[in-house]
Amino acid sequence: MDVVTCDREADLSVTVSLARAEFAAFDRGAQTRLSVPQDFSDQRVSPAVFPAAMPDEGAMEKGSWSFANWVGLNKSRGSKIPNIVHVDVDAFFASVEQVLNPRLRGKPVLVGRGVVASASYEAKMRGVKTAMTFREALRICPKAVVVPGQYEHYADFAERVRQILETYTPTVETAALDDFYLDFAGTERLYPDYEAALRRLQAEVLGRTGLSVSVGAGRTKVVASIASRLERPRGFRMVAPGEEEAFLTPLPVEKLHGVGHVHAGALAERGITMIGQLRQVPRQALEAAFGEAIGRQIWERARGLDGREVMMPATPKSVSRETTIEGGTIDTEFLGGLIEYLCERIGSTLREYRKQARTIGLRVRYVDSFSEHQTVRLTRPTNDERELLAAAMELFGKLFTRRVAVRLVGVSVTNLEPDRRQNELFDRDANRRWYLNREMDRVRGRYGWNAVFYGKGLELREHYATKPNGLILSTPCLSR
Repeated sequence: MDVVTCDREADLSVTVSLARAEFAAFDRGAQTRLSVPQDFSDQRVSPAVFPAAMPDEGAMEKGSWSFANWVGLNKSRGSKIPNIVHVDVDAFFASVEQVLNPRLRGKPVLVGRGVVASASYEAKMRGVKTAMTFREALRICPKAVVVPGQYEHYADFAERVRQILETYTPTVETAALDDFYLDFAGTERLYPDYEAALRRLQAEVLGRTGLSVSVGAGRTKVVASIASRLERPRGFRMVAPGEEEAFLTPLPVEKLHGVGHVHAGALAERGITMIGQLRQVPRQALEAAFGEAIGRQIWERARGLDGREVMMPATPKSVSRETTIEGGTIDTEFLGGLIEYLCERIGSTLREYRKQARTIGLRVRYVDSFSEHQTVRLTRPTNDERELLAAAMELFGKLFTRRVAVRLVGVSVTNLEPDRRQNELFDRDANRRWYLNREMDRVRGRYGWNAVFYGKGLELREHYATKPNGLILSTPCLSR
């Protein structure tokens, strides 16, 4: 037997070289068995055409120490764990209020304005549901404590939860403010006791934030999300690969993501109330009843099939900012100041992502719930808030035509493209604006948003409280 001797500094390089040689030998052997023509361009190999290219499962098990597995190339194949995990914060807004104010703990808490955006489990146990009017909720639970809610607190806690989750796996998708999907594919060796790792995650979120979360694990998003919501609060359910049918069959169809009250009612009229019954309906019949796209989706979800992957954060395709005005207002100066502030926030976000917008839209909603929305294509793409403001105010002049108080204003930009600035190279005013915006972003990044602001911002500060990163505004939906 040959003995290889090497000094300590060369140990790593020799080990890697041997591993690469092993992988290359395996690769050469596979090519010899396949005899693939040189002009064969399709990299996908069918087992029926090239059976020798596909090692049997036993060989894969025995070769788990191989170079390909060592570097994680096979992490997505044959995963034996329910690698998709859904983490749902229990009664998020109400729970945050109970953490911030210990006197609310153990009491029924309602969060929202006009309707219940979130209810603590103490209130839910008495029959209160989300989207219920406060009048109805207080009739059911007269001792409930009503809190209007502050979005910035919820955003801060959501970010804290996300940071904890990212210490377990880098693949974390924020589906909503209090909903997260995680992908643990390829981490089997990192977490040999997978269930214990997920329970440790659940306990760490509770210990570091005071918020309880429910955890569900499955091979697809739809199974994981159903599993996490079955036993709230502090629910925990793992659906092992191959057990999806047994897990879904006894559940009501309303549990399926994408099946709302209307679809559930239509199925109930046909005597279908359980997922097990839904699985017996042919796909063509569902497509005929609900349309091709929705019918196919219902058919797939009833079988636990879901092609959606856990997506990493990506560059936004649009940016929007909106706020509600308590009681409404017809003060055009005040509304103009709000629109200016929203344009500032959008411009700053665009510059942060190094994007420019070609289209801007303005939305106005009155206190009588009548709303109008209009968009316009900008002369040139921009991320300068003054140009965005000019276009938004022009739209506001067209939309604000009724003698009714305005309850909501919102600004949005779409058709984003990279910030190249070629169209501004010889424009003196545009270049001055670019340098001014850059310095404002730098100052705000170091000292906070309120360190510098435009003139109308002074009036807004008389109506709204401030925080280090801006004004404390109201939002129409606290989960936005």
